[in-house]
Amino acid sequence: MRIHVLFWTMFIFFGVVFNVALHNQMRVTFPLFWSDLVDPLTPIGYARTILMCYLSLWIFDRLLRQHFHGLAVIVLLGLIALDVLLRYCIEQLFLGPVFGIWQYPAGIRIWAYFGETVFFSALGIFLCFLLKTINDFFHQETLRHEKVTMELAYLRAQLNPHFLFNTMNNLYGLSLTEPARTPDVVLRLGEMMRYMLYESNETYVPLTREIEYVIGFIELEKLRYAQQTNVDFIVGGNVNGVLIAPLLLISFVENAFKHGQLHEAQFPVRIELSVSKEILHFETQNRLVTQQHDSSGRIGLRNVRRRLSLLYPDKHLLRVWQEQDTFRVRLEININQSN
Repeated sequence: MRIHVLFWTMFIFFGVVFNVALHNQMRVTFPLFWSDLVDPLTPIGYARTILMCYLSLWIFDRLLRQHFHGLAVIVLLGLIALDVLLRYCIEQLFLGPVFGIWQYPAGIRIWAYFGETVFFSALGIFLCFLLKTINDFFHQETLRHEKVTMELAYLRAQLNPHFLFNTMNNLYGLSLTEPARTPDVVLRLGEMMRYMLYESNETYVPLTREIEYVIGFIELEKLRYAQQTNVDFIVGGNVNGVLIAPLLLISFVENAFKHGQLHEAQFPVRIELSVSKEILHFETQNRLVTQQHDSSGRIGLRNVRRRLSLLYPDKHLLRVWQEQDTFRVRLEININQSN
């Protein structure tokens, strides 16, 4: 309501200033301004304009929103004709005869009002349509941003319980077989939980923190395997000062551990991350143990694809494919978008 009052106050102020300047050789003084403002024809004219604007907004909401374009045009033309009739009745049938206030000579026909009135009525309706279009655009952008924010929060909420579920299962098994190693796993899990709970709520985090998280995950996974675990994690390029969406890479690493061959030195799980200019390159490669069908893995990949489309639209390239018994992931992100 306050915005509407402020808008119309400014609209009337500048309208009066323009009218005074137009009729006084571009000279505007306070006495001239005040005289034009208190002229009965001025508030009546602006009252008509405000009425026409809100009636046209009602038409836009009721008819254009439902795509009744032809009917909307007819109703708007009728609204302009109503404005002409309203002005004629006010000036020729009321203000003139009763108060002696005439803008046009007495007794002229209604057709004399058409030219000027139609122009300003149409201009006012067009202005309302333009303002409504701009307002609807920003409103939709706000809703879209809120939807994206809520969806990202939901996707992260799905990811965290998934990770915790797997880790707690592993922790339970380790506590039964090797209880002496359990405290190390709990400590590492606590460090990772701190990152997940407090830092990953940001839209972007330093890439170095994401790398630390991946390293922690790898070390945690190694703790629960009695056999030698063969994992090569290679980081290249200058990763300092680079930002990335949090918990974006872990789904690929988790899948590589879950489905990959970990115990043969000639077939290590290979994870590579590098930064070159404005592009972040991330790859995983693992030899498949068996053809496993795990819905949680598909959920993780769907989530990360969705997050990439929301956070890096048209700024990323993701390939996931299988070559015989080797599973590969290749991700490229234009990290300049997050800076």
